[in-house]
Amino acid sequence: MAHFSILSETHTAQSTTDSLYDLMGDFNNFKHLLPEDKIDNFECTAEQCSFGIKGLMPLTIKIKERLPKSRITFETTGIAKFVFTLHIHLLENQKTNVELEGDMNPFIKAMAEKPLRDLVNTMASKLAALTV
Repeated sequence: MAHFSILSETHTAQSTTDSLYDLMGDFNNFKHLLPEDKIDNFECTAEQCSFGIKGLMPLTIKIKERLPKSRITFETTGIAKFVFTLHIHLLENQKTNVELEGDMNPFIKAMAEKPLRDLVNTMASKLAALTV
């Protein structure tokens, strides 16, 4: 397995980081971060959500950790093709970014890295654009 870490661009949020923290702590709002044209079969409960990334694989994630007003960490659960952790960072001065890290087969990593980078950057820009 090969470790990877992808950090999005940092954006200035339209909403306060406190509001974004509260919003993203509810999986029903997680879909707002995902690119509609690249995601299918999105389902969520209070505890987890699952969706497919077109061209990659279906994923199921759950909230792993909440650091009040600074970070929410999500992780894969169940049978995933690769294990990852997704961090939504809520920084000072309404700055935000998204980080994806994990381990996967080096062959799969080579194919998945660009779509994953695009996904992380899309999520970060959508997070910053949310108005709460």
